Amino acid sequence: KAIVENIGGMFDAENGGFGSAPKFPHPSAIDLLLDVHLETRQDWPLNIVTTTLEHMGRGGVYDQIGGGFHRYSVDERWIVPHFEKMSYDNAGLLGNYLRAFQLTGKPFFREIALGILGFLENALSHPDAGFYASQDADINLDDDGDYFTWTLEELNAALDKQEARVAALYYHVEAQGEMHHNPAKNVLFIDQPLSAIAERLKLDEAKVAELLARAQHKLAEVRARRQTPFIDKSIYTSWNGMLISALLEAYRVLGIKGERDRALSTLDLLMAKAFDREKGMFHTLVDGEPRIDGLLEDQVFILAALLDAY
Repeated sequence: KAIVENIGGMFDAENGGFGSAPKFPHPSAIDLLLDVHLETRQDWPLNIVTTTLEHMGRGGVYDQIGGGFHRYSVDERWIVPHFEKMSYDNAGLLGNYLRAFQLTGKPFFREIALGILGFLENALSHPDAGFYASQDADINLDDDGDYFTWTLEELNAALDKQEARVAALYYHVEAQGEMHHNPAKNVLFIDQPLSAIAERLKLDEAKVAELLARAQHKLAEVRARRQTPFIDKSIYTSWNGMLISALLEAYRVLGIKGERDRALSTLDLLMAKAFDREKGMFHTLVDGEPRIDGLLEDQVFILAALLDAY
């Protein structure tokens, strides 16, 4: 009770999340609040969850083009992230968004969950089985999220005039961006609803949605040609355990059989390569071989994954 009251007391009602800048995602706190809501049927824990997940999903801390969440936001509004992406953050947040979708039926939560799954598949998946640890924030020391950010000039070059206008309004792309190292660089975040853009441009909302979808596709293609931040290809047992459970939840909630199959093949890999009947789980797989005796978290998250898979 004291923990739940403490979490509630730290809630930022204006921006979502807990405390002030820098602001981190806290998937375990959100899970606890969802449990409290289900147990007590009080509305306030669910309101904290939905407010937080909505603000995070609209913010720059979520990769609006490639899916998945960055590690934390340097501001309290979730706009400017530290651009590193961790597998464990995305595992926990995937579970949060799936459960929030189940409880509320809001399509936005499903959309963000699918975005996380897309990022995991495209950036952190080993070709056979297992998930890599993380994606770096930067290319080099002179870089600060340039792979993920856009100048207005870059946006206009990638899109036709109508697409660029809609994307600039939706993602708040202006001549002056948010990045200190290059003030022309913009972090993409959802600034206003499609209905407001439609009214402003005197267009049908369905047409605005179509233009935005085309713009997103083109921006993803252009970004894919940029130098990609380094991927740490270590396969950590505990983080893979978290991902297995999250993917099985995605199968249960959304019915995506590919996520179930990916989860089970990853679990098969870990039980074949990283499990010792005397020692339990090893901590990591490097080039397919177990390294470092397992930590407590390795045993716990794989135990949870085994139960979920069973």
